[in-house]
Amino acid sequence: MREDDFRDLKAKAVEQMFQVGKCYETGDGIGKDEAEAVKWYRVAAEHGSADAMFELSRCYSFGIGVRRNRAAASQWLSKAADLGHIRAMVSLGCKCTREYESEYNPRKAVRLFRKAAEKGDVWGMFHLGECYADGIGVKKDYDAAYLWFCRAVLAAPDDEALYQSVQNKIYDPNLKEVLGKKN
Repeated sequence: MREDDFRDLKAKAVEQMFQVGKCYETGDGIGKDEAEAVKWYRVAAEHGSADAMFELSRCYSFGIGVRRNRAAASQWLSKAADLGHIRAMVSLGCKCTREYESEYNPRKAVRLFRKAAEKGDVWGMFHLGECYADGIGVKKDYDAAYLWFCRAVLAAPDDEALYQSVQNKIYDPNLKEVLGKKN
């Protein structure tokens, strides 16, 4: 077996371990067992699955199948973000903007949001806009904030939650017309 074939086979096996965890967590085609889901997520995460690392972080954050453990949640979230997992980058970025979090680091938040935004993530765009609007980790720049808010809404025109978040952040009665939204 060639080395490339072995790597592909290992990647498929790790993805399948992650999927088994999802099935146990949701009960899809199998009895729902959150503790068993965590075991499968952990195995997949230890073999490099960023998706499994993110899910494991979520489980530790909310006590799904394990006892809540903020330190473990943060550790797995950071590992997933380091591997480029977009939702992990946005989640960690949000933590980095909260002064009461141990991860508080506004400049790191901006870097994480920018990476997610550059990969096309609309929530990364939105949160980057928030950073510019509020001067979190960057100098206040309302033009940059407005630009990122517009990019987010234009990238996901049917995402009502995103649109409402933008409207709540910067009330602009002309935003619907500017972005081509229908009433």
